[in-house]
Amino acid sequence: MIVLFALSLLAFGLVHLLPGSPVDTLAGPYSDAATRARLTTDLGLDKPLPVQYVTWLANTLSGDFGTSVFNGLPVRELIGDRLPNTLQLAVFATLTSIAWGIPAGALSAMKRGRLFDATARATTFVGLAIPVFAFGVALVLLFSIAFPSWPTLGFVPFSQDPAQNLQSMVLPSIALGLPLGSTLCRFMRSSMLEVYEQDFIRTALATGSTHLQATMRHGLRNAAAPVATVAGLQMAGIVGNSILIENVFAIPGIGQLTVTAITQHDVAVAQACILVLGATYVVLNFAVDLLLPLIDPQIGAK
Repeated sequence: MIVLFALSLLAFGLVHLLPGSPVDTLAGPYSDAATRARLTTDLGLDKPLPVQYVTWLANTLSGDFGTSVFNGLPVRELIGDRLPNTLQLAVFATLTSIAWGIPAGALSAMKRGRLFDATARATTFVGLAIPVFAFGVALVLLFSIAFPSWPTLGFVPFSQDPAQNLQSMVLPSIALGLPLGSTLCRFMRSSMLEVYEQDFIRTALATGSTHLQATMRHGLRNAAAPVATVAGLQMAGIVGNSILIENVFAIPGIGQLTVTAITQHDVAVAQACILVLGATYVVLNFAVDLLLPLIDPQIGAK
């Protein structure tokens, strides 16, 4: 609760530190002083900031995020329409990263010092070095030239066209999943190398198990706990990185809504989006803490 309270202060304070005001958006550049004063009073911006914060927090706790000053729609409705798109992108990006990061890391540890190990480590270095948005732009340019029929920009809801929806999620998922997959690959390799030094692996090998059998039966599960922690934290970070990717690939999610609200000085929408993104990060971290004992029972016994 303390973290969420601090998050609410951050969401409220950051938006008010931005230059401009929602009055500028509503009144326009040629409005007179009387119009601006009336709008300031109507929006409650004439009250002290502590009073504005308490009022906003009380309304938020009751489920009322306010109304957008740009289009007059309820903020809760705007977020409700876009949040599923962001969550779908986060899930797909996480699955993409796990699909290559964990197997590549485990195989890299098994083939330590060989060509595959060197290739995997070089790939992870590139994945961590390239910014998410730069990689996204590169994918858009590459596929626009090499595969012009592939949908590089835009979004189609799953309910409207499932196949088109999945196609539109491929490139953003890769762009978001590469850094996470690179991190998972490095942690999985390091964790597996530590497991290979344990006595139970030596015992398994001494009793006739092959290196692959010892890895599958004993190594992966013992190496999974630290990797799962990193995956959970990185998945939470994916929700934040979606702000960049959604704008690159024109996906109507929370990230795109946040940027639009900030540029339009739509205070209620910006505050709600920052709060939702931050709360999602906190909830995902908490969920990882709850799931860790299921992955490694020794953690729950401590």
